[in-house]
Amino acid sequence: MLGSQWRLRMVAVSVLAALFFAGVVHSAHAERTIALSTGTVQLALPSGGSAADEFAVANNGDEPLKALVYTNDVIYGEDGLPEYVRPTGAVGEYAKSPASWLSLRLPAETKVVANTPYIELEPGQEMVLEFEMRVPVEATPGDYNAIIFFEMFDDSASAGTSSKVSGRIGARIVVRVAGDVIEDLEVAPFWVRGFVIGSDIPYKFTFTNAGNVDKRYVPSMVVLDRSEAEVARTELEESAIVYAGDARTYTGSVDAGTSLFGQYTLRTEIAYDKETAPGTFVPEVLEEDRTFWVVPLWFAILVIALLAVPFLWLVWRTTAKGRAGRDDRATRRRDVRRAAADSQADET
Repeated sequence: MLGSQWRLRMVAVSVLAALFFAGVVHSAHAERTIALSTGTVQLALPSGGSAADEFAVANNGDEPLKALVYTNDVIYGEDGLPEYVRPTGAVGEYAKSPASWLSLRLPAETKVVANTPYIELEPGQEMVLEFEMRVPVEATPGDYNAIIFFEMFDDSASAGTSSKVSGRIGARIVVRVAGDVIEDLEVAPFWVRGFVIGSDIPYKFTFTNAGNVDKRYVPSMVVLDRSEAEVARTELEESAIVYAGDARTYTGSVDAGTSLFGQYTLRTEIAYDKETAPGTFVPEVLEEDRTFWVVPLWFAILVIALLAVPFLWLVWRTTAKGRAGRDDRATRRRDVRRAAADSQADET
């Protein structure tokens, strides 16, 4: 249906899983490679609207493979890593779960294991899969992300040994539900240590997207002196994404780029493209500042030394006086004992 152009595009989005079976000698190990014709499908639909699309999945390896087919919602945790959540059917979930809006049109011969359908592909075989996205009328405007996973598995047994090796690949489905675009980005809370000894500045901040559209951005930490001249700059990521309604938390430290005593400012810069109208963007930078004091390491060592010398001298004086006092008391006790002994000798 899609022809050879699918095969050319599949090279860019493939996953490889090599299977080794213990106790069995092969001249070369078997390779199972599953590939998709596209990594992302983008759709724009109104509430209550629907659209159908398709992509191809192929076995580019030299062994037959089985692959489970299922859908997950995509969210990002505070560590910035994607999390894939399978819909549970809970009350109120459907209106905000794009994975629940997807319908897969699998071949009639598709089998099921553990309530999950799976496909089987021979080496070199290519299969076109159709899907339909139906947005519920109660869905609010904004961006939604789902993924269709193909997870390889093996349940065969050989020489009394069974193996189960899996690797998965997914096609992301991004749908923009039409309506007003709301951009609401905030850096809060933002913590910086008030006094820093040396040039290493600890920090922690959370970047929150309370709007209804996904945002790609570049986060940077900038050190400024009292005159707001840039002293140092550190780019935390080249390209990051925070989904609508999610947040990203960053924790770490940056080099102040200076060893001079004084007050400085640590600025969080979030560079992104602001959507002023559907399909229209302008560059924007979100900034948040915190001030701190730098105490040079040499100065801290000097202060400690200046405080330590009198303290050590005081300890020495106190110890010396104590020792002298003990010596005096011991001498007096000896004198008393000697006098008593002499007095007793005179009486006899």
